[in-house]
Amino acid sequence: MDAYPVEIASLLDSLGTSTEVSDSYAMNTLDVGDEHFTATEPVHFDLTVTNTGTAVIAYGTVRAAVTATCVRCLCEFPTVIEGAVEGFYVFPGKDTDVPEEQDVEYIDTDGVIDLMPAIMSAIVLEAPFAPLHDEECAGICGGCGADLNTAECTCADDSAEDHPFAALRSLVTEDEA
Repeated sequence: MDAYPVEIASLLDSLGTSTEVSDSYAMNTLDVGDEHFTATEPVHFDLTVTNTGTAVIAYGTVRAAVTATCVRCLCEFPTVIEGAVEGFYVFPGKDTDVPEEQDVEYIDTDGVIDLMPAIMSAIVLEAPFAPLHDEECAGICGGCGADLNTAECTCADDSAEDHPFAALRSLVTEDEA
């Protein structure tokens, strides 16, 4: 993962001081579990970085235009992943009072923070677990592979006796089906 360093030394002198960070970066691909997303344009983010006294926080939004593969019909489609960025930064050794469940990144000795982990976390959290190009997607036929969104499949009507499950037909009557 690339880094996105931001110099914040000037913020550290005054409580409540903020700076705006708005930029884009090129992301080629994103893999989340078994899903693969390909960026179609640079990822854009708008963040505010604020000195809260005990920590520096970064918050804002990130937007990634990507192509995904529909889990039902396997067609590629464009989609947008948008998320809320939340970063929490402290100096090393100053994290003793931070709750265990709080994700913490560190401010280096030169007063620089890396925003990339918070940005990527926001994208990954909002990436669809099972991308669908349409909620009503009919998928593909498990027998012949036809895209049921564009064509009707006739293999379900096939009553060939050489079908691997043909013997099971005699176990179910029309009244039970």
